Amino acid sequence: MPSPSHPTKRTAAAEVGRHCLRYGALLIGAFVLLNTVVLDTFHIPTGSMAPALRGHHRVCGCPRCGQEVVVGRASTDTDGKGASRHYRKAFCQNCGLYPIPLADTLEVAGDKIMVNKIAYVVRSPARWEIVVFRLLGTFYIKRLLGLPTEDILIHDGDLYVNGQLIRKTFEQAKAMRVLVFDQDCTPTKGWRNRWEFLPSPLGSGKLILDGRLTPQALTYRHLLSGADKCESIRDEHAYNGAVHDESECVHDFMIETDIEVVAGQGSLALRLCDGHSWVEILLPVSDKRAAEVFTWSMAAPEQMRKLADIERIAPLQSGRRHHIEMALVDRRLSVVVDGHVWPHVDLPEAKTREGVSRPFQAQADGVRVQLHGFRLYRDVHYGQQGKNAVRGNSVRLGVDQYFVLGDNSPNSSDSRYWPDEGRVPAQCLIGSVLLMHRSRAEGAGLRWLSW
Repeated sequence: MPSPSHPTKRTAAAEVGRHCLRYGALLIGAFVLLNTVVLDTFHIPTGSMAPALRGHHRVCGCPRCGQEVVVGRASTDTDGKGASRHYRKAFCQNCGLYPIPLADTLEVAGDKIMVNKIAYVVRSPARWEIVVFRLLGTFYIKRLLGLPTEDILIHDGDLYVNGQLIRKTFEQAKAMRVLVFDQDCTPTKGWRNRWEFLPSPLGSGKLILDGRLTPQALTYRHLLSGADKCESIRDEHAYNGAVHDESECVHDFMIETDIEVVAGQGSLALRLCDGHSWVEILLPVSDKRAAEVFTWSMAAPEQMRKLADIERIAPLQSGRRHHIEMALVDRRLSVVVDGHVWPHVDLPEAKTREGVSRPFQAQADGVRVQLHGFRLYRDVHYGQQGKNAVRGNSVRLGVDQYFVLGDNSPNSSDSRYWPDEGRVPAQCLIGSVLLMHRSRAEGAGLRWLSW
């Protein structure tokens, strides 16, 4: 008589197989549903959202300073083979060297993004987020600026809604910033004339301020290698491979650096200028005084006034390094010390601002400090190209309409150019960007986004 154990084992194995097939089919179905209804993947060929998102591009280290230079595919480079004639005006944003030998590098595929297609089923679109939509028969990816029923105007590079300046949070500004200068990427002959030291010149090539005997200040001057004079910082974008004809002066800046307190007790002042005002944060060093915020107009520097005291903030300590980020963006001062975000301070709107060639200054009083890894950034600057919401002509949005712009403003086809005054109907929105991946190879079966 055969043992009953054998059929039982076969039946159990078959049952496990049936469950595996059933659950496998359910998982495949859920994946297909997720990929077609909830999520979608897009491949970006162009650079209207650079530097946040890159289209097809080439990457090269600057031969003079070593800074990474990223340049999108030129419109004349139709086959993507990168002949040198297409990139003869490419330049290094950091030191100004041109041309950059991009023709010797291989093209890198554009970034890939994952889009949440049901985001706007559960919530409304939010200002400053990156959205994907379909308009005029083409897929686009832009940053959403204008919301329903608002009156939109782009002025002096900034967004105005219903006549009021819209200010970004520090994290929003940080996500959109564009690198201007990197102290760590120094030419072999140094940064000649980039830094001005008072009262004594820089001797070691390091950013050291010794204010123990008398206050000492250093000022960043935007003087590119080989240039003879300081120039206002403009919305030139190295990604575009050339300086555009209608470049505009920019005014909103951010710095990031490690500050090493070597010795002493006193204060360290960090200052930013936006072409209308200087703003100073006075940081106590080994002193329990409150940090203070001051401002003065470029036109009347003698009329300094205090904006705020920042209490309950630990002072900078001798013998330590502190990581400091500071931004003057949209007339809003933001400061982050060792990851702690201080309360922001808003300045009144400024109708006009001058070009800025000296956006940053530091002054040590009673202490010796060294700045490490200093970087200067600028904010995204929305230009006056196009016809909608520029040159004083505002656009009024309807109850289900939006206004969108590209971060790479000089090289973006967006609401400034489109018909119906650039209004994007709500039904055209596909979703919000959920994930971004910096591509290294061409993808297959992906939709293309236009600029």
